[in-house]
Amino acid sequence: MAKRRFVAPLTEPEQQRLTSAYHHGDKRALRRRAHAILLSDQGHTINQISEILQVRRDAVSRWLKQWEASGLDGIIDKPRSGRPPLLDEHDHQRLKELIAEQPHQIRSLQARLQEETGKTVSSVTLRRALKKNRHSFKRIRHSLKARRDETDFRNTQGLLKALQQREDRGEHELYYFDESGFSQSSSVPYAWSPVGKPCEVSAYSHSQRLNVLGFLSRAGKLVYHTTTESVTTETVIEAFDQLVARKAPDTFVVVVLDNASMHRSRAFRRKILEWMSHRVHLVYLSAYSPELNLIEILWRQMKYAWLPLTAYRSFGRLCDEVHRLLEGYGVDHAINFE
Repeated sequence: MAKRRFVAPLTEPEQQRLTSAYHHGDKRALRRRAHAILLSDQGHTINQISEILQVRRDAVSRWLKQWEASGLDGIIDKPRSGRPPLLDEHDHQRLKELIAEQPHQIRSLQARLQEETGKTVSSVTLRRALKKNRHSFKRIRHSLKARRDETDFRNTQGLLKALQQREDRGEHELYYFDESGFSQSSSVPYAWSPVGKPCEVSAYSHSQRLNVLGFLSRAGKLVYHTTTESVTTETVIEAFDQLVARKAPDTFVVVVLDNASMHRSRAFRRKILEWMSHRVHLVYLSAYSPELNLIEILWRQMKYAWLPLTAYRSFGRLCDEVHRLLEGYGVDHAINFE
């Protein structure tokens, strides 16, 4: 059995210096190393110290050797070469406060920081400092969260979870319904390209629009209806009638939909009892909660990931590509909701 290794018994002055470094050391690394020496003096093995401090065994062994060779000086980090950081801890804290006030204006932030600290900081250094402070630069999102009732939102989440569990047990089919439009003037996706040669598609101030009304299930089923005409209450009713006609007569179906005016119109509500007689039941989402409607994921994937850039060359080609994706859903493309 290998002999266990411990530091030589500490003198009282050594214990006092190590205890002071452990409790009041400027750097966490020094405090941890001092703690390791004290634990070794108390009879803890290298393996035990490694487990207590959650560090590698060879690191503990190295600290013991450094202590034996040079005492406290051996476990203190030596000054490193290189220019000291331009921004100190106080500057980083002020940077967080300024970016909260002006999250989209890096040049204004740069000027404010220089005015307050007298330090000239490049925009590259500022971005690096912000990343170090766990900030990222992303497009600002439109959000409806501030307008919704959180209690109603949570209740709807619970209802949808229960409906999904019943679907998993085979008690019914669950579909998420929504409308979306595709046109040549739609937002195009991000793409990689050589520097100085960005990918380009023709710009259109006006374009025809292909409207898609879809019913999407987590099981990979997609029922859809398309039109180049404006979507009205009658269009939505026609899409629901198609769903009723296509489903098996004895299958119970639940459809989740939002509170768009077409979904709440008098003509639409008059059809609800008829659809219920065919075992199709509707569940409305809480207001201002589009993230609960899973078909929104399908629209994003189609527009920003699956549609090729060549689809935007003509409206006819765009329609062909959209129909190709819709017809191939579940085979060529699919979404894993797990």
